[in-house]
Amino acid sequence: MDLIMVGLIFGWSCAFILSSTAIAVIIIFIRSENNSENKNKKGPLYRGYPVAQQRKSSSLQSKIVYSHQENLVKTFFSITDESIGMKHFRYTNDDYFSADDSIKPIGKTTPIVADGIYAQWVTTENSDPDKRILYLHGGGYAIGSIRGYLSLTSHIAKATGCSVLVIDYGLAPENKFPAAIEDSKKAFNWMLENGPEGKQNANKSFICGDSAGGGLALGVTLALKDSNMALPNAVIPLSPWAELDPVSDSYDINQSLDPYITKDAISAFKDIYINDKSELKNPYASPVYGNFDGFPPILIQVGSREVLLDDSKKIEERAKSSGCDVTLEVWDDMVHVFHGYAPFLPEANEAIDKIGFFISDK
Repeated sequence: MDLIMVGLIFGWSCAFILSSTAIAVIIIFIRSENNSENKNKKGPLYRGYPVAQQRKSSSLQSKIVYSHQENLVKTFFSITDESIGMKHFRYTNDDYFSADDSIKPIGKTTPIVADGIYAQWVTTENSDPDKRILYLHGGGYAIGSIRGYLSLTSHIAKATGCSVLVIDYGLAPENKFPAAIEDSKKAFNWMLENGPEGKQNANKSFICGDSAGGGLALGVTLALKDSNMALPNAVIPLSPWAELDPVSDSYDINQSLDPYITKDAISAFKDIYINDKSELKNPYASPVYGNFDGFPPILIQVGSREVLLDDSKKIEERAKSSGCDVTLEVWDDMVHVFHGYAPFLPEANEAIDKIGFFISDK
């Protein structure tokens, strides 16, 4: 009897060990499969680029910036009295980059008149007076000001070693297309012959801009090229609005990810800027339709959260098809013109440093 009990206990023990081992093997296999699946799962892709859903968490600074943009939108629509025109929107937009007290101008600003256009030279200790950037601010061609961009342009000046000329180009609806193009052409040609220390030819020149100003940077360079005028050494569009008509897929894909810009907003600013629909595909207004043969090198930086993401990709495709030297950087989980949140936002600092590296050999 004792022998029988010993045998039964031994058999049960072996069975338990075998079954436990089998269960353990199954669990390990399942975990391995899940890990392998997660490892191989690249997340949502769009034309080969990761979209913002890939990042499940963001830095504290990113969350603060995101919240700031959401609150700014609420402020925009806190007044609905159309009798005041664009005044409220223009005033509010100057706070676009005011997410933290650390975001402020560095260096020196000097007011100047550039061939009839009010402007400011923005310089830092390392700014070369003969190495110049024309900066074109964003704002849908209808809002935005020099004052709202003094912080961003000062950090660009420091990272690039350039002197930055920020201009007050004509805004719509008072100044419709192509007023901004004409003002930018005049300012660029003036900048070639005048620096922060007076009349002196530039050794190197660049055009940079964000949002509408990014599209304007591309559009004015196309206009300069078509007029056989001197061209910048490179063009740097940041989060560019480069196709006036909001028809790209990214308007739908990133609708819930972009806290600031919407398809309806783009449509509204488009109608304010142009005179009629015939101008929608004018390459100076919508550079995605431009001829980039002989165009200077381009660096495009854009956030993966942006509804304007496809505008950058279309410019890259269009420019590359013409043999243009173009670099597109899609910054994961970043919002519209995230650069302006330097030095508070780490990614903004890194992106601006990359601008400096990009133009260093141009």
